Amino acid sequence: MKNSFGLLGETFAQSEVYRPLFVHHPDAIYVMNMAGELVYANPATQQITGYAFEEMQSMKLRDLSANREQGRILRYWHAMHTEKRLDFKLEIIRRDGEKRMLSITYVAIEQDGARIGVYAIVKDITEDERRNRKLREQERLYHSLFEYNPAGILSFDAEGRCLSVNPNLEAMTGFSQRELSERSYTDFFAPELSMLLENRFEYALNGHSGNFEAQLLAKDEQRIDVNLTTLPIIVDRQVLGVYMIALDITEWKRQMQRSRELTDQYTSILNAVSEGIYEINREGRSVFINQAGARMLGYEKEEFQNIYNHDLIHHSRSDGSPYPVEECPIYRSMREGIAQEVHGEVFWRKDGSSLLVQYRVNPLFENGEPAGAVVVFKDVTSETEIIRQKNEAQRGLAAKTKFLSLMSHEIRTPLGGVLGMAELMQETELTPEQQDYMEVLLLSGRGLQAVVDRILDFNAAESGNVHFENKPFRARRLIEKSVEAFSVQAEASGVELSLRIADGFPAELVGDEGKLRRIMVGLVGNAIKFTPRGMIEVLAECLLRPRTGQGELARCVLKVEVRDSGIGIPADKIGLLFQPFSQIHSSALDRNYEGTGLGLAICKRWIEQMGGTIWAESQEGAGSVFSFTLPMLCEE
Repeated sequence: MKNSFGLLGETFAQSEVYRPLFVHHPDAIYVMNMAGELVYANPATQQITGYAFEEMQSMKLRDLSANREQGRILRYWHAMHTEKRLDFKLEIIRRDGEKRMLSITYVAIEQDGARIGVYAIVKDITEDERRNRKLREQERLYHSLFEYNPAGILSFDAEGRCLSVNPNLEAMTGFSQRELSERSYTDFFAPELSMLLENRFEYALNGHSGNFEAQLLAKDEQRIDVNLTTLPIIVDRQVLGVYMIALDITEWKRQMQRSRELTDQYTSILNAVSEGIYEINREGRSVFINQAGARMLGYEKEEFQNIYNHDLIHHSRSDGSPYPVEECPIYRSMREGIAQEVHGEVFWRKDGSSLLVQYRVNPLFENGEPAGAVVVFKDVTSETEIIRQKNEAQRGLAAKTKFLSLMSHEIRTPLGGVLGMAELMQETELTPEQQDYMEVLLLSGRGLQAVVDRILDFNAAESGNVHFENKPFRARRLIEKSVEAFSVQAEASGVELSLRIADGFPAELVGDEGKLRRIMVGLVGNAIKFTPRGMIEVLAECLLRPRTGQGELARCVLKVEVRDSGIGIPADKIGLLFQPFSQIHSSALDRNYEGTGLGLAICKRWIEQMGGTIWAESQEGAGSVFSFTLPMLCEE
């Protein structure tokens, strides 16, 4: 480089003594003569600005300034005529347009008592500035949270001396910051809390937070109930003190006390009336019952709480048949939000006896949504009326049972003879044509025998003479086998048959294994029958319910769904599904779908007599879903 700038150029551009120092220095270093002309710039200067040395020679410092503050930059430069050192900050715009904040130090260069130039050291402090700005913002945020927090806030050093309080704490107590400064934390609260406060303060100094109720002392000697939170003050992982955040709960506690007094008054009133009154929540659990209601039902008031109300007192109708919760007026009223009065139903006492009741249901609401119900009931039992109704029902049931039993047996006896003789004839020498005739005869006879058996099953279910077992059995295996039995038939029809059993399904259940198998076979068989192509999916799950006592098996609900993509059921026929002797597809064109019309009716009777529910959903041409639930017992 030619020495076009006199002594400075020779010194900084050509000297081998200084060159290594400037070239490898991490900070930007540049030199200007007293005319403001750039004499030297090390590589770091070019890296910070993005400009080559030749480009910077034709530029002034103000050309790099982000704010183009020419006057300010001139002041810096003119100050060098009188100052030997000058420190300032300047935001520049790099060649690529990025803004950077620089810390610049000017040092005067003198020779023989004359000032000949300026030596500048430049540090890029952009990231430091960003961190400092963020720190200042956080400090302002924390200050705002402290000053404007609706709770009273106190800070203490590790020795328990008060460092500061926020304005809300001053307003709560009537003390000023000056009056509270340096006071011990125990002076702020009721004397009887000193031991608790010492433990909580020490706990916070160990790095833990806590929450408890306390009483803050005001300047007028009033006690303020507060919810107090203690927090450690941690700086650089060191606990330096404790924050206490006091939320005034005086009014809230006063309202709670008033609420308890009103509750006691209402309870006294409810216990004084002669009608039974109880409340259930949105889950159907009993919340409260008055003395009259508990006495009528034979329970202690404590026994009646937090129990599924329907399962406890409303599980069956007057004839002993199960009462599905979906049909219960109490739960319907709660779901629909409509009050209603009901006559002629029974509630069941603790000892298993029943009482005829008249009751009114009033739904409860929370934020516009149903949240439970209150039921007011009275015992309207009339022994004569009950006996009369019972006798009429028994006579009607007995007559129907006798007729069905007689007819079934009258058919069964000669039918047995027909089948027996047909089987004997099959063993004689017959022509192929005669053999075909005998096969048709036997097939028809056995079909008729199945019809008679179903009628007898239905008759037993209707009369209540069915015996239900209550034994452990391998439930998962039973369901798998019931579905697997139809796999060949499904494959032959081109139907995809699948089974999905939910996770956590118990290996064993306690109930009637035989009835469950016949229900499963009936529903899956129906799906196969009415699904000429497509898919059939069986879903099974078991839902646990809370125990009602110690040392007993857990209550659970078995739920099974049979989904098919078959021919479906017309909307105007779905109501006939579970009616005895009804056939949905009975036209001359639907011979493949004909049956006795008793299969689903028998399933419904058995399921309901075991305490469960069965229902169906269908769309004509788009398939059907048959679902049932059964209460059972199992090991958790």
